[in-house]
Amino acid sequence: MRILPIIIAIMLPFTIFAQVKEVVLDEDFVNNGTGWPEDITDDFSASVNSGTYYLTHKRNAGSKIFDVPLRMYLGENYYIEIDGKCNEGSAAGGYGIVWGKGRTGYFVFAITPGGRFFVRKMRAGQEGEFLLGPKSCPFINKVAPISGVRGAYTKPRNKIRVQYSKKELMFFINDHYVGHIPNVRYFGNNAGVILYGRQNVEINKFGAFGTKIYERVKDYNAAMRVITYAIEDGVDDNGERLGNGDCRVSPGETIKLAVTMKNQGYGKCDGLKATFYSVGGHVTVIDQDVPQYLKDLDKNESQILDLKFRVSPACPNQHLYFRIDLTDDKDQLAESVPMTVVLNNPITPINREGDGTISFTLNLRESDTHDINAGLPFTMNNADNTYAVIVGLESYQRLPKAKYAVNDAKIFYNYLVKVINVPRNNILYAINQKATLKDVVDIFKMRGLLQSKLYGKQGVDLIFYFTGLGACGNNGMEPCLMLFDSNAANPMETGYPLSSLLKSLRSYDIHSLMCFFETSFAGVDRDGHSFMSPGSSIISNAAFPMVADQRTCLMYASGSNVMNPVVENSSHGMFTHYMLSALKNYAQARSYLDMKRLYEHIYQNMDREGKARRISIFPRMDCLNVDGIRLLK
Repeated sequence: MRILPIIIAIMLPFTIFAQVKEVVLDEDFVNNGTGWPEDITDDFSASVNSGTYYLTHKRNAGSKIFDVPLRMYLGENYYIEIDGKCNEGSAAGGYGIVWGKGRTGYFVFAITPGGRFFVRKMRAGQEGEFLLGPKSCPFINKVAPISGVRGAYTKPRNKIRVQYSKKELMFFINDHYVGHIPNVRYFGNNAGVILYGRQNVEINKFGAFGTKIYERVKDYNAAMRVITYAIEDGVDDNGERLGNGDCRVSPGETIKLAVTMKNQGYGKCDGLKATFYSVGGHVTVIDQDVPQYLKDLDKNESQILDLKFRVSPACPNQHLYFRIDLTDDKDQLAESVPMTVVLNNPITPINREGDGTISFTLNLRESDTHDINAGLPFTMNNADNTYAVIVGLESYQRLPKAKYAVNDAKIFYNYLVKVINVPRNNILYAINQKATLKDVVDIFKMRGLLQSKLYGKQGVDLIFYFTGLGACGNNGMEPCLMLFDSNAANPMETGYPLSSLLKSLRSYDIHSLMCFFETSFAGVDRDGHSFMSPGSSIISNAAFPMVADQRTCLMYASGSNVMNPVVENSSHGMFTHYMLSALKNYAQARSYLDMKRLYEHIYQNMDREGKARRISIFPRMDCLNVDGIRLLK
C-alpha cells in the first residue's frame, strides 16, 4: 500500500506536463524575431545565428542575463524549458533559466559543469537566497575529460525545465524530476538564460508553454468564426522578409496571414480584443503581447486581423493549430476560436486583380533614403566568409564629440548583419570607451582578436569601418584615426596611423579588403571646428596610403577638404548616410553593388547636397578593381 503514493508522486508532474499545450514562446533561434540581446563587449558576447544562441561570459566572477519579455499566466499550468550545451566553463560557474525577472529581482534554476544544480531568488541590493540546493544530481550530463585525448572535454547537452502547477514549482533535468518548492511572487514577466562565471554556452531551444483559464463574459451571443485567410508571403511594409514567395507556409519560414473573422451569431460583438496562440508546438507567434481590437460587429459583419508567426525548420506536423481568444477589457473570455493552417498547401495571396484573377508579387517598395535606420531589406547575399571590424568614436576623453558616430556604427552593423548577411560572430565591434588605442591594437596585432577569427580561413572578404575624428601627425603627413584616449598634441603616438592599419589588414589571406572612413583627417569635428593647435595639421600634405593591388579598396568621407558634415534627419555622417542608402536601394532592387556603383552613388549625392548647403565636399576612393570588389554579390 505504501508503493502507490510514491508512484503517484512520480507520475503527477508528467500528468501535469501533458496538460500544458498553448505555446507562449517556441524559440529555435533560426533568426532573432523575438529580440534576444545581441552584442559583443569585453565582458560578454551574444549572437543568434542559424538555429543557435551563442553566449559567452568572459569574466571569472559574476553573472550575465540574456532575457526577453515573456507573457506567462501566473496561477495556472505552465513551464519554461531550455536545451543547450556547455562548450567550456569554470567548475564554479554554470548556466540556466531565469524567470519572473523585473527591475528589483529574478529567479534562477541553473546547473554547473561539474554536475550540481540550484534554485536561487535574487533581490536587488541583497545577497541571493538559495531556495533549493546546491546539490549534486546524477541526471546532469557533466563536462568531463575525453579519455586518451589531452586537453579535450565532452560538450554535453542538457535540458532543464521549470514547471508550475497547483501552487508549486517543480524542476526537471533531462526529463527527470529533481525537486520542488512552493510558488513565490515574481518580480516581473521577463525570462531568459543566465551564465555564471566564465562560460561558453550554446542554447538551441527556449520554450515557454502554458494554459489560460478565464472567467466568462456573461450574456455573450455573438459567434466569431474564421472564414478565410490570405498569405502575405514576401516583404512587408517595414521591409522585413516574410516567407519565400511561393504562397505556402513551410517549415523555417516567418509568415503573415490576413485572417478574416465573421460574426455568425445572433448577437453583437463589441468591446473585445483578439489574441492569437499556437497550440501544439513548433510555432512561435510574433507580437503575441500586442492584442488586436475588434470593431463593434453586428451579425454577418467581418474584420481582418493579422497573424504573424514563425515555423520551426524541424516542424514535423502537417497542420498548425491556433487559438484566438476574444476577451473584454477585464480579461474575461467571450469565446476561444480554433484555426488550422495546412503546411505546404497553397494559400490565396492577399492582392487580387480587378478582373477576378489573382497575381502575386514580393511587394517590394522603393527606398526612402531618408529612412535608412529602419525597414532594412532582405537579400540572399552570401557573406558566410565575410568578416568585419567596426570602430566608432562619438565621445572622447580629451577631444570634442564626433556627432552621430555611435549611430553610424550601430546602423552599419545592422546593415552588415541584416542586408549583407554577415554572421554576427564574424564581426568585431568597438565604440567609445571600448575603443582605446590598446583595444584597437589588440584587434589587429599578431595573435590578436581578428587573427583568431581568421585563423585557418582562406579567401576572406574583409570590411573595416571607422566613424569618428581624424587628424594628421608627422608634420601633417601621416593620416591617423583618433581613438578614445588619443591626444591632439601627438596623433602619431596616441592615435592609429592608417599605414599601420593597412599593413595589418593586408597581412591576412583575403579575397578583398574594403575600408570605409567616416572622418576628416584635417583635425576638425563634424561642425568644422579645429581641435588641433595652429599649424599642427596640414591636410594638403597628407600622404594617404597607396593602393597597388586588385584586392583593396579605400573609401574616405573627406579627401582634401576640411569638413565631414552630417545629415540631421537621419542622424548620420553624410558619407555613411549615402553609403547606407546605396545598400538599401541595391538590396531592394535585388542587384549587386560594386565599388564603382557605391562610390558614384555617394559622390553624386554628397556633391548635390554640398552645393545645396554651400559647402565643399569631395569624398575620395582609391581602388584599382572597382568592378570586381562587391559589397552585395
